[in-house]
Amino acid sequence: MDQYQTLSYMQLALNTNAVYTLATFFILWVAFRFAGRLREGEPNMPAKVLTSIFGLMIIWNGLVLFGNRNYSISTASASLKAIKASGQALGTQAEGLLNHPMMIKVAENNTQFGLFNDIPSTIFWLVVTLMLLGTIWMPVTSKK
Repeated sequence: MDQYQTLSYMQLALNTNAVYTLATFFILWVAFRFAGRLREGEPNMPAKVLTSIFGLMIIWNGLVLFGNRNYSISTASASLKAIKASGQALGTQAEGLLNHPMMIKVAENNTQFGLFNDIPSTIFWLVVTLMLLGTIWMPVTSKK
């Protein structure tokens, strides 16, 4: 595979990831709407449990989605490094990708898929989890 194919496959993977990210954030918004409705009314235990499960499934998908993004970048970087090591000259875009500080950090990780390889993404999804479960399970203060 040459550098053009590698960059094209990476771009295709990132485009697909972006569309899936939009869908995930939309359905996450739906989960927060459910949680908000629960706080407005008199929620029962099955509604709280089902909304929690729904939200946790979305958060799991988000972790997988962000893991796939890092996996796509790291495998493309590893492929470009192998092409460069074989003696082929890389174009400006490929060299730029390999020399970008963020890409260097991602490429240093092994090319194994992992849910928690990206610390900022992990923190983001942890905060989202706490916000969602807090909205569902925290007691509602009495309204005056």
